[in-house]
Amino acid sequence: MKFNILILFIIGFHFDSFAQSDKDFHSIEVKRGVFSTKYIYNGQTFESPYGLQIPLIQVNDSEVTRDFNKFKNSMKTAKVIGLITSGLSLYVLFRPDKRDSDSYWAALGTAGLVSAFFNIRSNILLDRSVKRYNKIVSGTELGLKYDRTYYGIGILGVGISHRF
Repeated sequence: MKFNILILFIIGFHFDSFAQSDKDFHSIEVKRGVFSTKYIYNGQTFESPYGLQIPLIQVNDSEVTRDFNKFKNSMKTAKVIGLITSGLSLYVLFRPDKRDSDSYWAALGTAGLVSAFFNIRSNILLDRSVKRYNKIVSGTELGLKYDRTYYGIGILGVGISHRF
């Protein structure tokens, strides 16, 4: 009886350990330059972070998806503010008599600051999304935790997480 249970356990463990998903995820490498950032995924180089959308969404993690969608919305907002600023500048260029100097420069400065805020925010969200993705995709993680019991005795906990 024990032998039969052992055989069933080995067969079940064998199929479970080799039953991986058909999706093969690779980590995303980020190379920052002076004027540009390049993303390398599975040997392909992307200069736009929008090229990473498919692997980031396929990992099926709510935090990665949420941060990437927030990144896209933040970039759209920065682009809209840039378009409004460009339209204001073109309007003043063609109608210089309608320009009030103080309000014009105040509007351009405010739009520049708001646009810079959304650009910085979008980069932070993208970095967070890629970092979380790489953490999920990487194989083994080791964690240590030190805690004290009610009586003051120290306990060290070790945890290992491996993705098959």
